[in-house]
Amino acid sequence: MKLEKHHYKAILESLEDPVIVVLKDSTIVYINEAYSRQFNVPSEKIIGRKLKEIEENARILKVLETGEALINDCSYVHSLKRDVYANITPLKHNGKLIGAVTIMKNLNEITKLQNELERYKRYSMQLEGQLNQDHFSLLESQVPQMISAVNIARKVAGTDVTVILYGESGVGKEVFAKAIHEASTRKDKPFIPINMASIPDNLLESELFGYEEGSFTGSRKGGKKGLLELANGGTLFLDEVGEMSMKVQAKLLRVIQERVFHRVGGTKPYSLDVRIICATNRNLKELIKKGAFREDLYYRLNVVPIHIPPLRERKQDIPYIISNLLNNLILKYKKPVTMPDEIYDILRNYDWPGNIRELSNVLERMLAVCNRPKFEKSDIPEYIQHVSDSWTANVYTKSSKKDHMSLNDVLEQIEKTKLLEVMANSRNRTEAIKKLGISRKSFYAKLKKYGIK
Repeated sequence: MKLEKHHYKAILESLEDPVIVVLKDSTIVYINEAYSRQFNVPSEKIIGRKLKEIEENARILKVLETGEALINDCSYVHSLKRDVYANITPLKHNGKLIGAVTIMKNLNEITKLQNELERYKRYSMQLEGQLNQDHFSLLESQVPQMISAVNIARKVAGTDVTVILYGESGVGKEVFAKAIHEASTRKDKPFIPINMASIPDNLLESELFGYEEGSFTGSRKGGKKGLLELANGGTLFLDEVGEMSMKVQAKLLRVIQERVFHRVGGTKPYSLDVRIICATNRNLKELIKKGAFREDLYYRLNVVPIHIPPLRERKQDIPYIISNLLNNLILKYKKPVTMPDEIYDILRNYDWPGNIRELSNVLERMLAVCNRPKFEKSDIPEYIQHVSDSWTANVYTKSSKKDHMSLNDVLEQIEKTKLLEVMANSRNRTEAIKKLGISRKSFYAKLKKYGIK
């Protein structure tokens, strides 16, 4: 198929970049729709006019003068009041210069892309810095209970004392355990985690202690090292210790007391040099009352108890936690996306029954479905949006149920509620002021007005 003249015009009209064509005497003979749209210049306003009369220092005039192309040329166009960069090429027929064509780009777009690139570079530098930081930096908090938990972990990290971490599922008990290991003298040795609830009871013993060759049908030739042996010299993290059978509890107690163990089916003693950190989301004292947990093992494990608060009790920390989790996900998927304040607010209003694990999964899901440079509300799972919408509606519902309240009283109650909510979910008052979009003087005047300390 041969292209007709009107096809060439259609090609130019399909471009998203502005195009302008001038003759050798600088008469403007064509601009495409993108030019009119981006620079708000109707074609009938300039076609037929001399470019040198509109923009006497236009770079295209130099190309008409020299016949030489200007590639990636940057300049300020006074008539458009824009910085642009352009490719300006001469038009020739039978070797004779007849005009020039310019394909432009708005320099502001390039600057925006450069700023985005710089921001993502800073992301990478921040994450690289985190890798070299003290692992406890990932557990930074504004909540007294969490601060106390981290301080205890820091103090005992350099010892070999047994630590037990209490907290709901998903609060980050393994992150705590890893931080303690990395801050200890055993940091260059293995950190071996095992979830006691994920391994069937009939396999748990052989997984912990290993087994000798021929100890049971199907056993590996030469036997197998258990997790205790693999962790020798390092740290063994036993998660969900409340799920162990009484039989395994008895064997673990003996190992902790004697620091010696035997593989399943063997008699050879293996000395043990490990630091034990345990974790549970259950009340071990209640299990002892029910006869499901050994009291003597409890006292062996409960040397330094650390209680980790659930995420719903440390919502002030959510922006920092989101930042850490999102940065890691951005590196993992090589997909940089930013999070506006309104999205932070929605996520803070949710109670996160699955704690940090649930938050991490939600952020990963959001990143997977988002195909824009920043998150929007539609990226958030519907069940979280529903909770946030219900919370917002509840503020107004509570106000409306108050009898005999004037409009001013209702507005003041809503304002006070918003002040308290923003302060609770901000790291400091400066951040709260920024989120509220008011002056510092006005902010403190409102605190005084509502008696907020």
